[in-house]
Amino acid sequence: MKKGIRGVCFVVLLGLILGHIYSVLSWKDTAGNYLSSVQQLYHTPKQTMDVVFMGSSHCYCSIYPEYLWRDYGYSAFDMAVSGQDKSANYYSLLELLKTQSPQVVFVEAYALLYDGYSQEGNAYRNLLSMKNSINNFRLIREAVDEEKQMDYLLRWPIVHTRYAELTRYDFVQYAPSEYGRGANWGWGQGTGAWPEAAKSCMSAAPLSEENLRWLDRILTLGAEKDIDIVFYVAPMQVYNEEQAIYNGAAEYVTAAGAEWIDCNKLFDEMGISADTDFEDAYHCNAHGAEKVTSYMGRYLQENYELEDHRGDDTYTAWDQSLRLYQHCEAAQGLEQLDMESYLKAVAELEGVKLIVALEGDYKSSTLPMDQYAAWLGVPPEQYETGGKWVISEGEVKAFLDNMSTEIVCVELSGRDFAVLENVSLKSGESVLNNIRINGEYYGKALNGLTVIVYDPLREAIISARGIA
Repeated sequence: MKKGIRGVCFVVLLGLILGHIYSVLSWKDTAGNYLSSVQQLYHTPKQTMDVVFMGSSHCYCSIYPEYLWRDYGYSAFDMAVSGQDKSANYYSLLELLKTQSPQVVFVEAYALLYDGYSQEGNAYRNLLSMKNSINNFRLIREAVDEEKQMDYLLRWPIVHTRYAELTRYDFVQYAPSEYGRGANWGWGQGTGAWPEAAKSCMSAAPLSEENLRWLDRILTLGAEKDIDIVFYVAPMQVYNEEQAIYNGAAEYVTAAGAEWIDCNKLFDEMGISADTDFEDAYHCNAHGAEKVTSYMGRYLQENYELEDHRGDDTYTAWDQSLRLYQHCEAAQGLEQLDMESYLKAVAELEGVKLIVALEGDYKSSTLPMDQYAAWLGVPPEQYETGGKWVISEGEVKAFLDNMSTEIVCVELSGRDFAVLENVSLKSGESVLNNIRINGEYYGKALNGLTVIVYDPLREAIISARGIA
């Protein structure tokens, strides 16, 4: 009897240990940098999504649900994964419909142009992010070669190799993967797409067997669940052969009673510019996404009676995601500003914490250090002695003068801490390592002004400069 109890206890304990280890090693992103639309889905309260956008990176780069929330109060979500193919698209939608009942689903159509995964990372993002479920099981059986299926089903043979690449967010939850709404924001600017093929190609290619099966699956699912299906082509570079495939699919789905929106044919109506609205020829940046999303917002307003959920506590994830987006947007271009513009800009940022240091022979600078310090919130009387400050919304939260032998520890967020000290007083040498954040040194100016901008919402340093 005792041996039996011990055996059961051993199995339970082993299961708990393996479960914890797997939670650390598990695949955690669908778009890179620990951002996971799948985790966001699982953290979303049931029956709160009115609009869903499905697709690959072209979807999460062209549609920002934050804009729809900001402008209309629509609870939209991007169920988008890098390289999402036809099978992953269908089973991801099935998984979403287990907890959500959107009125309309927009399906980004790029999957018509390829089958499978061109990058191993995209295979992991699509096949390992979903919870163990019948949908995940069927997806793997359908999308993976038979000899590799067991590796994906068990997951351990793949994820156990991640030991060397583990980072902080393998051990703690990456907050935007809880409340983000699926978009992957970007402000980079590269060579944009030109829509000539979309406008000039009138031919329609016959649908392949795989494409026909996918379109029928989505259309049938929409009919079964009483969900309107809208297929759309995100703004991107296309060639005649690809446009012909899109044209053939457009004919098919519209004949079946669904909508088809080709953004490449609507460049002028949307106001899209190849010069300003793309990160590269295949992906919109935030400027392009705002134009595409605004068009979709008008489409929804004209064709549906969706509720404005702003102010409803059930939808706090949409509020949080918009707030994070606004933080990221406000911080764009800081490093390209001249010094005075930079200091004024960081002083005006909302919700951040400034770690400021005046050290060494800073008063001998030809720059107006006293004015710079005042802009940042340093009290005039403390400027004279120099030191280190943590300042939030113009209020000093912590101060250590340059002659103190104390060590000041300041909480920056629930997970991050700053340590202010004067190591030079102990070592007898002029040193830069007087500011530590989570153990890492961030000194910038030995004889001058150091400014470190920390965003508690992003739990990250977003800028750091030294001025001598």
